[in-house]
Amino acid sequence: MKLAELLKGEDVGRIEGDAAVEITGLSYDSRETRDGHLFFALARDEERNRAYIKDALNRGARAVAVRRWDGGTARPAAAIVQCERPRLLMGAVAARFFNYPSERVDLIGITGTSGKTTTTYLLASIFEAAGLGAGIIGTIGIFIRGRKIYHGLTTPESLDFESALAQMESAGVRHVAAEVSSIGLAEGRVDALNFRACLFTNFGRDHLDYHVTLDDYFAAKLRLFAEILPRSRRKETVAVARGDEPYGRRVLESSIGRRVSFGLARSLDVYPQEFRADLSGIHGVMVALGKKIGFDSPLVGEFNLLNILGASALSVALGIDADAVAEGVRRCPGAPGRMEVVPSRPGVTVLVDYAHKPDALEAVLRAVRPLTSGRIICVFGCGGDRDPGKRPIMGEIAGRLADLPMLTSDNPRSEDPLAIIAQVEKGLIAAGLERLDAPSAGARGYVIEPDRRTAIAAALGSAVAGDVVIIAGKGHEDYQLVGDRVLHFDDREVVRAVAAQLGGGQC
Repeated sequence: MKLAELLKGEDVGRIEGDAAVEITGLSYDSRETRDGHLFFALARDEERNRAYIKDALNRGARAVAVRRWDGGTARPAAAIVQCERPRLLMGAVAARFFNYPSERVDLIGITGTSGKTTTTYLLASIFEAAGLGAGIIGTIGIFIRGRKIYHGLTTPESLDFESALAQMESAGVRHVAAEVSSIGLAEGRVDALNFRACLFTNFGRDHLDYHVTLDDYFAAKLRLFAEILPRSRRKETVAVARGDEPYGRRVLESSIGRRVSFGLARSLDVYPQEFRADLSGIHGVMVALGKKIGFDSPLVGEFNLLNILGASALSVALGIDADAVAEGVRRCPGAPGRMEVVPSRPGVTVLVDYAHKPDALEAVLRAVRPLTSGRIICVFGCGGDRDPGKRPIMGEIAGRLADLPMLTSDNPRSEDPLAIIAQVEKGLIAAGLERLDAPSAGARGYVIEPDRRTAIAAALGSAVAGDVVIIAGKGHEDYQLVGDRVLHFDDREVVRAVAAQLGGGQC
């Protein structure tokens, strides 16, 4: 398309150069720029932006979109597009370049503090059970009918998002479940998308290193329902949220179109009539918009009941048959690293979970407590260069709800791991736990072991039949970020290796 066609009707300051130049592709990473591309300069740092623009031009960019051009008289042969928000412009241009795939693909947006990834997997499983090709966009990657095509941001940049939707449409996929993060919403990555339905899981503390306050964090999430969904070009849009908690009610009150509530209260549109949860999963009967649906899920923990209810509510609202909902829930093993059962020693249950924020850690520990005949041993830590205020909070939660917290490292990044641990330990002390030199069978207290591999090995070595070991924080991640290094580290691999050394087998 010609540059002028791509920019038609968009808010741009001015164009220097030939607006009739033919654009053959789009890029925002200069390393991916090819001859004929329109390059979007998104870096906040001006010096880096200049370097990236220079690299993109050397690779053949025919046009550059940038907030401010300071090249003076040295303007290159490429056209320069000046605009206040290049990232927003990129979303609008990408939608046009790929011919608006979200106008034809049923795009489902899921936001909330926890449960987004599991909900996308549940929805995809339900769609597949209904005979509908499904795609997933989220933390673990972008998948087309189970084939991974991308790994990066939870909510990709708009260019990657639109490109993925176009690929999905070409592959015959018509239903896509996508995680929509608060940062992605704040940066406008999904502003040009046309959502068919959106679901709000829950709300708790997270990303305060970015949003600063909880009000800002919630306001970012609310944009999906109050601003973006209402301007969708799709007919009969649907907003789904918990109706038995205040943030969910605010989401429903701010939405237009069809609104569907779910939760534990029988006054809601979707609720469990009866259920039981154990280490084998969750089993019961739900009432979904007047339909009774029996369900058997391998997912562990009562909080996953809410993920099942939310995914079922949205599916039934979109017209999916009740039998397909039940079958999709039954088939779904959950997302990698989300309450994932890893075989270990006989009689000991090991769960690996992504819980790296206060509410998620509390939900996991509370869910496991009634399922445990022995102790809860919890290996956890807090990431570096992220909201330090949550560290003592997570320590207090672990100290209050676990019998043997094992405090260790979790992606310390540029910070001193011992300094992070000292901040978390304040919460363990506040919970009244005694520090132990080392864990042992039946012991209660807390242990500090900065080396994560050693901490996992010590937790498994001290576990006895009936104990549950929860390894929290990293989930599906297969790396540890230490300084500027990315070291291979997968909690699940470590558990299997330690279990083999201890002579453990299938639980």
